[in-house]
Amino acid sequence: MNLFIGLLNMAIEKDNDRALYLVQKAEVLAEIELFYLLPHQRRWRSWFPEVIYCRVDVEKTRIYIKEAIKKGKWNMDDWPEMKHKILKLLSIDDAIIDLAV
Repeated sequence: MNLFIGLLNMAIEKDNDRALYLVQKAEVLAEIELFYLLPHQRRWRSWFPEVIYCRVDVEKTRIYIKEAIKKGKWNMDDWPEMKHKILKLLSIDDAIIDLAV
């Protein structure tokens, strides 16, 4: 765990990016869960919840997604149901995606 904390601190100091921190944290937790725990320990939801939530600003998220669509990084083939729900919640038209493709 000390190594985990040290790596996360280095990542935060290096980029100071909250999103990168959360992604790295999720990756490390998934690795620990998959490779270092016994099967009965993996079922302990108090240790490793099914989903990790984070709060984001709606307007910043809308801007980020629109930029990702324009740059062609928003691939609707990956997780299409989730991405359609996100676009609907953020009031982003599917027409924007069609123009970017």
